[in-house]
Amino acid sequence: MIPIYFDDPALGSNDVDRVSQIFISDKAGKTSNEGDLGFITRKHGSIQCLSELPCIALLLDLKMDSKLSVTFPKKKPKHSKTDRCLRIYASGITDTTFPFLRDHFNVAELLRGLVSRQEESSSQTTFKDLDALVKFGSTATLGHSRWEAQN
Repeated sequence: MIPIYFDDPALGSNDVDRVSQIFISDKAGKTSNEGDLGFITRKHGSIQCLSELPCIALLLDLKMDSKLSVTFPKKKPKHSKTDRCLRIYASGITDTTFPFLRDHFNVAELLRGLVSRQEESSSQTTFKDLDALVKFGSTATLGHSRWEAQN
């Protein structure tokens, strides 16, 4: 989750009233997760965002063929199912999905290598580990957020 700050005095004088979020989920499986994009919501238990400002949900399917789709609700602004959320689905690590990679071929190769190594190491995980990987929001637990400490 990445915060978005709206520099608009009309939203109030309190900074917390001007903050929304970008929610990002990345996948490296062999099947598309595009349908999961609609389940990324600010009221999900792992997010619990109280803001009513527009937000962005981004789902990356790194091992799939290149595809990019963007949707924004056309229903009334505070409709509970649309939640004023810009939803972006991007798949593949190519210059079609990420045009900046045209000028940085070495970055694209590095990213593809990281995804491949992740897939190789996942074959040695336990059933419990796999279960945690497939549930949206499951990596928001303390055990997953302490990766920097290498434990």
